Amino acid sequence: MAETADARWANRSSLLAVLLAGGRHSRAGLTQQTGLSAATVSRVVEGLLDEGLVREGAVLQTGRRGRQGVVIEVAAERGVAVGVDLGGTTCRFLATDLLGRSPRYHEEPTPRHLAADHLADWLAERVRALYAAAGAAAARPDAAAPDVLRAGVIGLPGAVAADGLGVRGATNLPQIEGDLFTRRLRRALEGTVAFGNDADLALEGELRHGAARTAETAVMFTVGAGFGAGVAVDRHIRGGPTGLVGEFGFLPVDSDDHTVEELVGAEGLMRAAREAGLDVATAADVFTATAPAARAVVERFERALGIALTAVTIAYEPELVVLGGRVSASIDTAMTTRLRERVRRRLPACPELVHSELADLAGALGAVSRGLTALRGRFDVAPDAAAAVRADLDLAALLTPRSH
Repeated sequence: MAETADARWANRSSLLAVLLAGGRHSRAGLTQQTGLSAATVSRVVEGLLDEGLVREGAVLQTGRRGRQGVVIEVAAERGVAVGVDLGGTTCRFLATDLLGRSPRYHEEPTPRHLAADHLADWLAERVRALYAAAGAAAARPDAAAPDVLRAGVIGLPGAVAADGLGVRGATNLPQIEGDLFTRRLRRALEGTVAFGNDADLALEGELRHGAARTAETAVMFTVGAGFGAGVAVDRHIRGGPTGLVGEFGFLPVDSDDHTVEELVGAEGLMRAAREAGLDVATAADVFTATAPAARAVVERFERALGIALTAVTIAYEPELVVLGGRVSASIDTAMTTRLRERVRRRLPACPELVHSELADLAGALGAVSRGLTALRGRFDVAPDAAAAVRADLDLAALLTPRSH
C-alpha cells in the first residue's frame, strides 16, 4: 500500500524529534527508537539528506561484528533561536543553534527612557545581530552558507493577549502597552518573533531546566522591579484570552487599595522605605535593616505575598511555587515557613515554596526554549513532539560559568 502524505509527514516528524533531542544515531538506532520500519527510516533519512537538514557523520562504533552504522546528525546551523527577557531594568539575550548548542548570552541595561518605537528599534537591532552571530558560529567552514530559519521569543513585563500583540499592565515599561511596540518590532524583524509574558517564560525555563522540572502543576512568582506570576497546569503554560491568567499582582491587599505588586516589587518597597524615612540603597537593604519602620515594610511585603500564595493555592493547587526575581533572594527559610503557615491556617494544604534554580537566566532560557520549539515546528515536527524535546540547551555553558 502506498504511503499517504499524512503518513510521510508523521514519519518525518517522529524521526526528526529523535534527532533533535541530540545524541548519536545510526539508521538502525533510529529504527529502534521510532518503531518505524528500516525501509521507512531509510526513505526519510534520504529525503532529509537531500534537504540538507541532516548529514552523515562518523562511523558509529558498536563493538559488534559486521557492518557498522554511520551517524546521522542534524545540521544544527539550519536554524537559529533567540530568547529575550526584556525587564524593567535589565534586558537579557540568549541565542542558540537548532540543537541548543553553543549558546551566546549577554545582557544590557534596558533603555527605559525610550519611546515605544525607539525601544522596538533598539531591540530589533540587537536581535538581528544575535541571529547573524549565532548563524555564523554554527556554520561549517567546509560548506556553503545554508538557508537559515529564525525564531525569536521576547518576554515582556506585562500581560500579553492571545493574539500575541496586545500588552497591558506593563507598569515597569508603560510605553510597551497596547500594540505599537510589538507590531513595530515584528515588522522590523520580518515576522520572526513572538511575544510572551516574562513570568510565564521564566516558569517555562524552570519547567524545562530548573526547579519545576518534575512538576505537573506549578506557579512561579517573579519578584523583581514589580511582581509577576506564571501558571502551568499539566506542564502547559496558561495565559488566557487577554493574558491575565496568573496576574496576581493586581490583587488588592488593604483598605487603601494597595495591590500585591505595589507592596512586594522592588519599586514599591523602595517607595515605602522612603515614605518611612529609611536610609536604604536597595530593596535588599530593607530586609536587613533593624529599624521598626523597616520591619513594618517587610511585614506588609510578607502579608501581600501571603495573599498571592493563598490565591494561587485556591485557584490551582500547585505542587510548588517557584520564587524568582532579584527581590526573592531576600525571602529566607524563616519567611517561607511563615508564609506556608499563613496559608495552612485557612486552607487544608499549601504548595512547597522553592527558589529558582536558574536565577536571572530563567526568562531568557524559557524564551529560547519556546523559540526552539517554534523552529522544530517550522521543520515539520508535530507540535506535541516539538514541545516534548527535552535535551535542547547546553546549560553547562551558560550557568558555570556564565558568559557575557
